[in-house]
Amino acid sequence: MVLALCIGAPSLSAQSPALRIEGAGQPATSLTLDALRRLPTDTVSFSAHGAPAVKYRAVRLSDVLAAAGQSLDSMHIGHEAQVVIVVARDAYLAVFSASELDPKLGPTRAWLAFERGAGPLTAEEGPFRLVVPTDAKASRSAHQVTTIRVIHAQPPAAKP
Repeated sequence: MVLALCIGAPSLSAQSPALRIEGAGQPATSLTLDALRRLPTDTVSFSAHGAPAVKYRAVRLSDVLAAAGQSLDSMHIGHEAQVVIVVARDAYLAVFSASELDPKLGPTRAWLAFERGAGPLTAEEGPFRLVVPTDAKASRSAHQVTTIRVIHAQPPAAKP
């Protein structure tokens, strides 16, 4: 009986990995690997810690957020500033201001990679990897990304 239940259960490896996106006043959502593949992609060459460069297939982080319904409006006058936090499985956090993720505003370039070379990411990297080639020493590049959070930045309270 137990054997029949195990055989009939869907395989975890057969399920498409999903990225959880939590956002400023909106319900959390998920984007599957299949959904990311349908977004505009780039080939990004990236080298971490002096290792040879690797080519990744990736989606701009700003496009990932837009696909999940997270508008990055902090660069507009009158809007609250937003912060984007990328969370890895090991609790590593990479933090960005929303405006620096806008490719028209600054030199920061951040992508969410889902393929390495011609195949999937390794188990040590995936299912998703944050690639930020514009950062020195790969300081905000993270492997095993699970969640992206968009939060409103709170200004410090005025002192009396």
